[in-house]
Amino acid sequence: MAKTGGTHDAATRHDAPTRHDAPTRATRRGSRGATGQARRRTPKGKPVTGATRLPAENAEKVRDVMRHSIIMLAVATLVLTVLGLVMVFSAVTPGAMRSAAAGATNTFRGVYLQIFYACVGIVVAAILSRFPIEFFRKSWAAFWAGALLLQCLVFSPLGVAVAGNRNWVALGPIRMQPSEFLKLATIIALAATLVNIRGAASVNLLRREEWEDIKNWVWPIAIFLLSAGLVGLGHDMGTVLVFALFTAGMLWLAGMAWQWFAVGGLAGILGTALAIAVSLSRLARVQDFFENIFTLPAGGSPTQADYALWAFGSGGLGGSGLGTGIEKWPGNLAEAQTDFIFAVVGEELGFLGCAAVVILFLMVGISLVRICIHHPSRFAKLTVGGIALWLCGQALANMLVVTSMLPVFGVPLPFMSQGGSSVISCLMAVGVAISAAFSVEGVRASFKQRPHLVKRVVSIVSKTR
Repeated sequence: MAKTGGTHDAATRHDAPTRHDAPTRATRRGSRGATGQARRRTPKGKPVTGATRLPAENAEKVRDVMRHSIIMLAVATLVLTVLGLVMVFSAVTPGAMRSAAAGATNTFRGVYLQIFYACVGIVVAAILSRFPIEFFRKSWAAFWAGALLLQCLVFSPLGVAVAGNRNWVALGPIRMQPSEFLKLATIIALAATLVNIRGAASVNLLRREEWEDIKNWVWPIAIFLLSAGLVGLGHDMGTVLVFALFTAGMLWLAGMAWQWFAVGGLAGILGTALAIAVSLSRLARVQDFFENIFTLPAGGSPTQADYALWAFGSGGLGGSGLGTGIEKWPGNLAEAQTDFIFAVVGEELGFLGCAAVVILFLMVGISLVRICIHHPSRFAKLTVGGIALWLCGQALANMLVVTSMLPVFGVPLPFMSQGGSSVISCLMAVGVAISAAFSVEGVRASFKQRPHLVKRVVSIVSKTR
């Protein structure tokens, strides 16, 4: 009787409605055999595969979006990088010529190093694009911890202060800016922690209207405060503002309630005001900005912003010609090859050259946003969204500073400004974004199936003969 009763109970439980029917061992074996791919499982029981699977109804559309976005992103990035090398060479030429006339040797060393850094960045980006996006999710702690340790080196004997900012590390003849690599590591860390928040929105502009328990957001906020705090201790306010920009955007993408943005915005305004008040140089730049916001550049003691405006004014529509600018000469724009490279573009290539740079950055932003919107993985959405906020937000901030629409604070123009850490880290970010797009099922295979451009041209020419 007991045996029969047990059988009856088991049958009853089997017939009762359940939320999810557990597959049998035979079913799982058959499923693996049918697909030809055995999925391994993480300790939490979540499947991990090399590519993110798509619903059948929109798989082809998403693959096309990813493929076109990869091409647009790669082309725009490469053009910006090459154009940056050309403009850096033009910007440093006057100083190099003066140094050579004074008897100095190897005066174009900075240009050669910039070319080397760009090549290194392209190679590293290509390598990173080969990794599945889940690799970055599982390794976020190692990336972030390593970047934090590098940032801590600025406070060691290896640290170097430039213009009051202690944000560089000297490794022999080479200087490195760890905060540039910390940006990418922080974005990956934020995405990895935000993706696990219970009840957060799914990057679909839907968010809670009521106050939430702040403990759900402790990890992402702590990651931001620690990363930005270490950079702030080196007095690099511009980089801290970039951290705040992409962190706020990623929290918004993750679905944080509007009320917390009001609190965070108020805290950010108070913190920025305090940072300006305690620094005489920052206070002077802000005062100069508001005193001259509606006036033409003064002739007595012109500032960096004044020289930049003169550069744009003399450039006109088509520019004075590549290499012929005068505001980049020593004694005028002190940072022509770094933070004010956009002013050199304006003087030598004119309005059309500046418009081309803006269009290229729009191409970068559009391709990243398309990957963010259409990617099926929430972690990839947040990561690529953070990269878009960083690269495009920093580019916009740099252009606003150079055109005197914001007070001067040091942020380089991505891909174009001189600096190995900046160009390598930006190219690494592009590599991670391409990795996310390649991780969608069928995207990598679609590139292999289509013939290369050279082969297609050769085949067309041969057919016409």
